[in-house]
Amino acid sequence: MVVLGYAITFLWVFAVMGVAQVAKSLFKASSEASRKIIHVLVAFAWIPMYICFGSSWHLVVPPLCFVVINYISLKKNVFSMMERSDEAKQSYGTVFYAVSMVIMAAFSVFKPDFLPCYGIGMFCLAFGDGLAPLVGSIKKGNTSFFGGKRTAFGSAAVFILSLVVVIAMTAILDLPLKWYACILIAVCSALMEVVGMQGFDNLTLPLGTSAVAFLFLNM
Repeated sequence: MVVLGYAITFLWVFAVMGVAQVAKSLFKASSEASRKIIHVLVAFAWIPMYICFGSSWHLVVPPLCFVVINYISLKKNVFSMMERSDEAKQSYGTVFYAVSMVIMAAFSVFKPDFLPCYGIGMFCLAFGDGLAPLVGSIKKGNTSFFGGKRTAFGSAAVFILSLVVVIAMTAILDLPLKWYACILIAVCSALMEVVGMQGFDNLTLPLGTSAVAFLFLNM
């Protein structure tokens, strides 16, 4: 199971990167679009790790590898499909994405019941933060704040998508989360996205959201 877990996890991530590259090269997708493909789909690597690794230290290895890979890519532009073409807008978001996975994975090793919360944090990051900019880009009637870096529609999208994620994870994993807990976890997700600037939301959102989910599961 462990070998299978490594094989599926790494194959999945590199396959997602391949899809993003095809979208960028053949279909002329923008750098932001290819980044979002990776941002959303890579989170699904949690599934084979959850099934095959459980709460063992193997859970930490793949994201730790991608901390190194993503850092090298950021500095050397190895994987252009996940880097911003405008150097002025470049951030450590891809590195923080993998770092957040390492932190949640390590905590899951010491606290096995944190493992579902790791999944909640990852999928809220993937769908909430990943897809919210599509809604946030709407101009008409959309109020901006934080110096124009965040919008009301974008934050609302993070909340709604995160709520859907939490409800789905609660049902699939049979978690004892009450309805009000699901709402508050989604609120936390939206708030953590707001305060995380320059790619830091890839840290604040999954870590904050998973921590709040863990607190509710252990009340």
